[in-house]
Amino acid sequence: MLEFLNTMAPILGAGWLEWFAKPANWWVVLQVAGGLGFVIFVHELGHFLVAKACGVKCEKFFLGFDVGGLKLASFTWGETEYGIGILPLGGYVKMLGQDDNPSAATAEAQRARMSGDLPAEPVAGPHSAWDPRSYPAQSVPKRMAIISAGVIMNVIFAVLMASLAFGLGVREMTCALSSVRTGGAAWRAGLRTGDEIVAIGPRKNPIFNDLRHGVTVGSVKNGIEFTVRRPADGSTRTVLLKPDTDLGAPTIGVTSPYSLTLPADISRGLAGAAAEAEPALTGGDTIRAVDGVAVTSYAELFAALSTRANRPVTLTIDRGGKDAKGQATPVSSLSIALPPQPRLDTGMAMTPLAIKAVQEGSPAAAAGIVAGDQLVAVDGQPVGDPLGLDASLLGRVGEAVAVTLADAAGVQRTVEVRPREVTWRDDETAGIGSPASVASLGLAIPVDAVVAAVVPDGPAARAGIVAGDRIAKATIIEPGEEPDPATGIELSPQQPSWPVVAAVLQQLPAGTSLMLAVTSAGGDRREVRLEPSPAADRFVTDRGLVFEPVYETIRASSFGDALGRGFRKAKEDLSMVYGFLGKLSKQEISPRLLGGPIEIAKQAGRSANEGFGRLLLFLTMLSANLAVVNFLPIPVLDGGHMVFLAYEWIRGKPPSEGVVVVLSYLGLALILSLMFFVFGLDLGLIPRR
Repeated sequence: MLEFLNTMAPILGAGWLEWFAKPANWWVVLQVAGGLGFVIFVHELGHFLVAKACGVKCEKFFLGFDVGGLKLASFTWGETEYGIGILPLGGYVKMLGQDDNPSAATAEAQRARMSGDLPAEPVAGPHSAWDPRSYPAQSVPKRMAIISAGVIMNVIFAVLMASLAFGLGVREMTCALSSVRTGGAAWRAGLRTGDEIVAIGPRKNPIFNDLRHGVTVGSVKNGIEFTVRRPADGSTRTVLLKPDTDLGAPTIGVTSPYSLTLPADISRGLAGAAAEAEPALTGGDTIRAVDGVAVTSYAELFAALSTRANRPVTLTIDRGGKDAKGQATPVSSLSIALPPQPRLDTGMAMTPLAIKAVQEGSPAAAAGIVAGDQLVAVDGQPVGDPLGLDASLLGRVGEAVAVTLADAAGVQRTVEVRPREVTWRDDETAGIGSPASVASLGLAIPVDAVVAAVVPDGPAARAGIVAGDRIAKATIIEPGEEPDPATGIELSPQQPSWPVVAAVLQQLPAGTSLMLAVTSAGGDRREVRLEPSPAADRFVTDRGLVFEPVYETIRASSFGDALGRGFRKAKEDLSMVYGFLGKLSKQEISPRLLGGPIEIAKQAGRSANEGFGRLLLFLTMLSANLAVVNFLPIPVLDGGHMVFLAYEWIRGKPPSEGVVVVLSYLGLALILSLMFFVFGLDLGLIPRR
C-alpha cells in the first residue's frame, strides 16, 4: 500500500505523505470525502424521492459504481439495495425498466415488460405493456419530474450550503491588488500595486471571488467596467478592461492582495535576502516599519523597499499573536536587519522583440511609442539586456532620454522620453510568454531566447554559450535536486518566456542553477548547466519576502441575510458554469483548464484547510457544476433524457429504440472521452498548455 501511495506523490504534491501522517489533518480528509459524497448523494436522492413518490420501483441506490458487482458496503431495506460502489466517480439510482447503459437498455426494457408484478387486468393506455411500477410506464410529466429532480436538488442544496457558510462566516480575499501582470489588461490601463477595485459594473464593494466571476462571465469583446480607487492619492476612476485569453482563460492580469504578515506555516522556508535576515524571520511575523518609517499596507512596504533596493534595511516587526497551531502567544516588537538581494544574473543578454503593449498614462505613451515598435537604442547605445533596462534608467528619473525605435516597416525614429520613479510591482511570472517590464517607461517587451551578447567570463561564457545561440528549454534546478527531463519551460519566438525564467530564478534558494537546452546558429543541440551569479548593480525589490493574503470575514447578519447571500452565491456559480461553457464553445477558454476527480479532491482539500465555511462554498460551486453539466443535452445524462422526453411529449410517441441506442452510444463515447481527457490532465499525461 505504501508503495502505491508513494507513486501517487507527484500527483498529490510533495510532502503529502507527511501531511497525511498528522492526525490533525485526518479531519480535513473526512470533511473532503464527506462533502464530495454528500453532493453526489443529494443529486441521487432527488431522483430517488420523486421516483418513489411517482410509484416507481427503485431497485438500487448507490454512491459510486458497483462495477462487476464489486462494492464496499451494501444493505437491503424494503425493495431497494443501498450501497457504496467500488468506483467512486458518481452514483446512481436503478429504477425498474431504466438503464443508462445502452448495451443493457434493451434487456432491461424486456425485464420490465415480463416482471411478475403485472396486475391481473392489463393497464389501459400507451404503456399497457409495461409493469405499472416501471419507469417507462409513467407519464411524460412524471418521468420529466424524476429526471429533473437530481438537478433541482443540487440547486436547492447549493443555496442551503452557501447560506450555512455565510451564517457561519467565510474568510474572503479583498479586492486590492498586490501586482499586475506585465502587458495584461489591467497593466495596459495603468493599474498598479495597492489599487482597490471598488465596483465591477453595478456591483459595489466586491471581493476577489467577485472579480474572478466577473471576468469569467464578462464579455471579452466588449470589455468589463471596473471602478478603481488609488489610496496613495485618493483618486477614483472607471476603466473598461477587455480580458486577455492568451493564458487559456479570460484574465485581466491582477494578483490577489498581500498583507504584511508572513504565513504561519512557511513550508518551503524563505529564500533570497529574507532567508539571511538577522535575527531570522519566522512565520506569523508582521512588518510594521522600514528604517523607522511606518508601513500599513503591502503597497507602502514595496514602495519603501523600492527606494532602498541596493542597501540594507531595518524592519520593525510584531512577533506573536498566534503560533502555527493557532494558539495565542504574547506580541513583542523587534528589529530585524534585512540585507539587499542582488539579482541572479546569467551573464547573457537576450534579444528584445517588438513592443507588446504600452501603458496608458506612461512616459512611453506620452512620447508616442506604440505597440509593434521595435526598441533599437537608448541614448544612441544598443539596448543590451532588456531585463536590465529599468535598472539602467534608475538614475535618470525625470531626465530626457533619447529612445530610437523602428516601426513595422523598419523606418526608424527617435523620441524623447522622461523615465518615472517606480514604486510598484509588475508581475513577470504570471504566465508562459509574459513579457519583460520596463516600468520606468511603461513598456512590455517580449524577449526571445536568442543570445544577443555574452558577458566575458560570466556564467554563460563559462558554460560555453556564445552570441547567436538559442535557448530552446530552461529547467530550474534547486539545491540538492537533479534535473527532471519532464519539467522545464519551452522557449521559442511563439513562446518568448525568458523573462519568466529570469523572474522565477530570483524567488528560489541560493545555489539554484539552470539546465539549458542550447541550439547553436549551425543547428547543433547541446545541454549545458549554468550557475547564475549575483549582479553588481541590479537588485530584487521584495528580497524574497512572502505574505499571507488580506482577508475579511463575511458573515450574514440574520437568517434572511444568509438566505439572500446563499441565493446570490448559487446563482453566481450557476452563471459561471454557463459562462465557462459558453466561452469554451467560442474557444475563448482552453479545455485544458478542466479538472477531473483528482483536481476536484485537491481543490476541496485546500478549501477544507481554509475552514468549514470555505469548504461549504466549494461544495456550492461543485453542486452548481453538477447541476449544469448533468442537464446538458447529451444522451446518458439527465439533459439527454429530457430531450428524448420532450420529443415524446411533442410527437405523442417515444423516439425509435434504434435511434435512442445509437445516440446513447455516441453520448457514452463523448462522456468517456471527456473522462479520459480530464484524467490525463489530472495525472499530467496531457499538459495544461
